[in-house]
Amino acid sequence: MLAYHTPAGGAELRPGDVHEFDDAEGARQIKIGGARLPTKEDEARLEAHAREHAKAELRQQLEAATVDELKAGAEQRGIDLKGATKKAEIVATILAWMDEREATEREAAAKAQK
Repeated sequence: MLAYHTPAGGAELRPGDVHEFDDAEGARQIKIGGARLPTKEDEARLEAHAREHAKAELRQQLEAATVDELKAGAEQRGIDLKGATKKAEIVATILAWMDEREATEREAAAKAQK
């Protein structure tokens, strides 16, 4: 549910925060206008936010790795570095590969839903 204000349990929430309520609290929150079920648009926005957050964490991990570690990880995952030798190039190539793989997975999931 998307919560709009603090539930009876006292957890601090901001407008638009996602919170799981038990059935009774969820019904109470919806009745008083304190929460609503997420729409498809909300879910897409939340998923996009989660993907961006995960990508930022991955970028941070990649930036912390050495060139040799990056090359080894790319080889292990079957990522073609396309001649990239500098750290920034390798990181960009790995991130592009991850984006492409994620897009392919989303397309496959969308086809499976139809």
